[in-house]
Amino acid sequence: MSKYPYQNPELSIRQRVEDLISRMSLQEKVGQVNQHLYGWECYKKADDGITLTENFTEHVAWGGGIGALYGLFRSDPWSKVDYSNGIEAKDSWKVTNKIQEYIITHSRWGIPALIAEECPHGHQALDSISYPTNIGRGSTFNPELLQKTSQLMAQELAAKGVHLALVSTLDLMKDPRWGRAEECFGEDPIVSAKMTEAVVAGFQGNLIDDQSRFIDYSVLEINKTPQQIGVILKHCIAQGEAQGGHNSGTVPIGNREFADVYTPLLASTRNAVGVMAAYNDIDGVPCHTNRALFETQLRDQQGFQGIVMADGIALDRLQDVYEEQTEAAADALAAGVDLSLWDETYTKIEDGVTAGIVNEADLDAAVRRVLAIKFLLGLFEQPYVEDPSEKWATLQAESELLNEEIAKESLTLLKNNDMLPLQADKKKIAVIGPNADDIYHLLGDYSAPQSEKQQEKTIYREIKNEFATAEVVYAEGCEIRNEENQQEKLAEALTVAKDADYLIAVLGGSSARNFDMEFLRNGAVTSKGINMDSGENVDVASLSLGGKQEQLLTELANLGKPLLTILVQGRPYDLTAVERLSDAVLVAWFPGQEGGKAIAKTLSGENNPSGRLSVSYPRNSQQLPVYYYQRDASKQEDYYDLSGQPLHQFGEGLSYTNFAYEALQVKMNIDNLEVSVKVKNTGSVAGKVSSLVFVKLYGGAVIQRKKFLKDFRKDFLEPNETIELTFTLTPNDFRYMNVNNHWHFAKKAKIMIGDLSYEFQCDW
Repeated sequence: MSKYPYQNPELSIRQRVEDLISRMSLQEKVGQVNQHLYGWECYKKADDGITLTENFTEHVAWGGGIGALYGLFRSDPWSKVDYSNGIEAKDSWKVTNKIQEYIITHSRWGIPALIAEECPHGHQALDSISYPTNIGRGSTFNPELLQKTSQLMAQELAAKGVHLALVSTLDLMKDPRWGRAEECFGEDPIVSAKMTEAVVAGFQGNLIDDQSRFIDYSVLEINKTPQQIGVILKHCIAQGEAQGGHNSGTVPIGNREFADVYTPLLASTRNAVGVMAAYNDIDGVPCHTNRALFETQLRDQQGFQGIVMADGIALDRLQDVYEEQTEAAADALAAGVDLSLWDETYTKIEDGVTAGIVNEADLDAAVRRVLAIKFLLGLFEQPYVEDPSEKWATLQAESELLNEEIAKESLTLLKNNDMLPLQADKKKIAVIGPNADDIYHLLGDYSAPQSEKQQEKTIYREIKNEFATAEVVYAEGCEIRNEENQQEKLAEALTVAKDADYLIAVLGGSSARNFDMEFLRNGAVTSKGINMDSGENVDVASLSLGGKQEQLLTELANLGKPLLTILVQGRPYDLTAVERLSDAVLVAWFPGQEGGKAIAKTLSGENNPSGRLSVSYPRNSQQLPVYYYQRDASKQEDYYDLSGQPLHQFGEGLSYTNFAYEALQVKMNIDNLEVSVKVKNTGSVAGKVSSLVFVKLYGGAVIQRKKFLKDFRKDFLEPNETIELTFTLTPNDFRYMNVNNHWHFAKKAKIMIGDLSYEFQCDW
């Protein structure tokens, strides 16, 4: 028998929240909206077990509990956590239980804490699975595969006692100079929205349904499973629009541009447990105090039911706008920001309420939402986790298989003069380049230290395994950015390559951090690693390959041997020289732990590459922006001294086979538009094809866009197989923001798939 109504699982979440909040003091309410601690500073690891730090216990006492705890298992150079002082996966559940037990027993009402962990492409913790970064996963055009891998991530986190996964999905890669380009699914809002929905479905299942309000149901009716993990989508919103590709820069876009581009992304968050506010402003208004964004657009218009979490110390950055932290806290709460992250600002809320600056009703609204999520995720009924040791081997094996699969589908072939697949039986292959034999260069930002087993999974070593009858040799050739003392490495590479039958140059960039670097309070790197040229706070002015890489490639090409270049990268680099010098070019992005194996199997022909560019690939930084859905203004497209067209269009990607489209048909079906087309594999090799549906709108007294993606799908076809595809488009796929900032429906449009198009009058 429960002592208080809030402890009764038969009552609705709304009833339980109202009962609990009625009992809480101002101090306890403030404690629930604070996520002030760095999780890795809450424990110390010793030979005899884990002890809790004074910093942790004092903060629990300060807030009468804790709203959420971030990064308990975070492991990276910023946290200074590795295998010597961190928590291995098999022991994570013990630490979570110890932390949770202390919080519950030192909270007057026994309120558990939300355990939040970074999971942009896998959990950033020891022994965890590291998948390809988003820019590669976007190139798969395969939301179903992303949903499956998200389900596995959820199982991994659930086994450790984690409740919230922080996942990057909402940023658009509009400027590749931005260091966080690798965290974006690409430049297109529909691709990103569908991938976001897949992530939410994978982590949460049907935990939240946009057809009803979860707070009106009991936890018994919701019947959450242990594998359902809440997802916090980041960043909300428009961070990729920052001027000049500057991290956290200003975003001066207007209402019409925002509505056309970001409405699909806002809609895709509707069933998520939470979103994270973005660092940037929108036309001068910081996202963290943008009430129109969170309360009006997100909650009222899109029906979002979850919490809004601040980004790391972002609330303290409001000092650019506010003189007092209490004023910043007041406006952030009023804007709908429910939970802090490491900042001091939300620790001043009690002072603000006492001084009459903070409206306690705004604080109560935030506390209600935080508590509602805790009830939804079952924290009050099941605050502890059981020993998952029996699950680890099976989960690890399944995760590695899907990790390899998504890496395979992310690989994007941009040039192939019949060099691939390699026929290398009893041949000599020279694998050369700074990204050829270092697993950390394959992982991207937000990655943890790797075990010795994982460090063996480099591109060079996987090629050596795949081509067992060939002689495979290696040389570094040069470093990624360092230009000093490289001649010896260049000379060694030429010596290794001179009698090889095939040359494979593995070039690009790296987000690999090291433990000697310095960081800001939010984890962004401040001291440039000489060979780290991608990742958070690592923006570049030029897209040229760094260091001596182009010189290395030129000297390899001069040997006159078949030359394949593999680009490992988190952003597009200038490929003009690469494509001129190479017989084949494969963009691998940051392909994750199984990326080396995926690449090796693609070179041998076991995998037929099916990745397509989720970004318009620029020639260099001088022609930016080149994203494909710019407005179709009557202007001179080319520069005096450079083409205005990107080097490769959005959606490009080669295969070892060919596909052809025919019989495009469009017809009305009640209020929707049914689009059908036939696609045929005209080659002799089985393969997967991504079919993209674009729409071009006409008229409306505004300059319409050149085209906009509205739907896509991916299919597997055997040689000579033909299938018919059907897409359903709704009237909303043909709307735009008119001159009066109201939604309006186009009267004329054109549908485009492959090289086919169909123009018609819209009858809505």
